[in-house]
Amino acid sequence: MGKTPLARPKLFGLIALSQGLITREQLEECLAVQQESAGRLRLGATMMERGYLSDRQVMGVLAIQSRAAGKSSPPQTKSGRKRRLGEILVERGYIDHQTLTAVLRRQKLLRKNGMNAQLGEILISFGKITRKQLTEALKVQKSA
Repeated sequence: MGKTPLARPKLFGLIALSQGLITREQLEECLAVQQESAGRLRLGATMMERGYLSDRQVMGVLAIQSRAAGKSSPPQTKSGRKRRLGEILVERGYIDHQTLTAVLRRQKLLRKNGMNAQLGEILISFGKITRKQLTEALKVQKSA
């Protein structure tokens, strides 16, 4: 067999494991999901979806991965990327990470079935946030 993914030091999963953010079992589970998707799913997204990592932790691992690869800056910096709505909603205390993860799963399922469901609208429809909270979070997102 050749090298296993865990033998390559610049891989996302190994970094997350070495930082103590996930367990080996969680990594193996997410790698299996990624393999089943024929590589279409990113490992960090899978770990977030399952509630193993937060968005902030994923960004931290990506920054370490970027430095290890010899790049001068992380692939997505706070100044260089649009902040995610879910991240803003969690930061403001409107929802918790568990709710965000559940709604992101719902959104993914809806999109898989051909419906373009927006995160904020799903949260409103489930009564998790108000329209005012969504508007405030969207303003923060635009100004970032």
